[in-house]
Amino acid sequence: MQCLGLAYAITPLLEKLYGKDPERLTRRTRRYLDCFNTNPYLAAAILGFFVHMESQSEEMGDQGLYLSSSLAGLYGAVGDNFFWNGLKPMTSAIAVMIFFWRPGLTAVLFLLLFYNLVHFGVRYIVYLSALHRGIGVLEKIDSLRLPLLRNIMGYVTTASLAVTTFLLVDYFDLKKGLGGNLAHLLVLLLVVGLWWRKKSGSKSSFNKQSEPV
Repeated sequence: MQCLGLAYAITPLLEKLYGKDPERLTRRTRRYLDCFNTNPYLAAAILGFFVHMESQSEEMGDQGLYLSSSLAGLYGAVGDNFFWNGLKPMTSAIAVMIFFWRPGLTAVLFLLLFYNLVHFGVRYIVYLSALHRGIGVLEKIDSLRLPLLRNIMGYVTTASLAVTTFLLVDYFDLKKGLGGNLAHLLVLLLVVGLWWRKKSGSKSSFNKQSEPV
């Protein structure tokens, strides 16, 4: 899956360490071509961890590879929940709200700048931490409180959508034909209904997955 990208990223280090021995270099590079899959943003932490271990010795690099599957699964779950289920919906919802409040490029600029600043910042922090501390990067990622931030972003997303509901009515001037309060109420009920249906569907699917086989 992502093994080619991982091998490509660590190749400069391997060439520096084993460049004088082509056979050994090939063998070490192939070690990084096993199946590897995690969140692409938090993969920076695992790459930094590999660089840290490989720089110490070949045996330490092998130990790092043995731990990679556990780290990939952990960071895949945490990263997907934070970035895909938290940061991306929140940034998009706020950008839509900004657009209906002030149409133009402001919303687009916010979307691009805020999202990229956050995810590049997290990638930079966890990579440097893993590079210098190795397995200690676990403590660094834990200190970022990503699950807690994910929950907060969920509330911000909901609030942004609620505000957008009223801005949407004014933007399309729906209040003329339906009456101001009625138009706002109908759109609000529609948004809340869709949100509740999605939330109920997520809970039911989670309960099905949790049932013992």
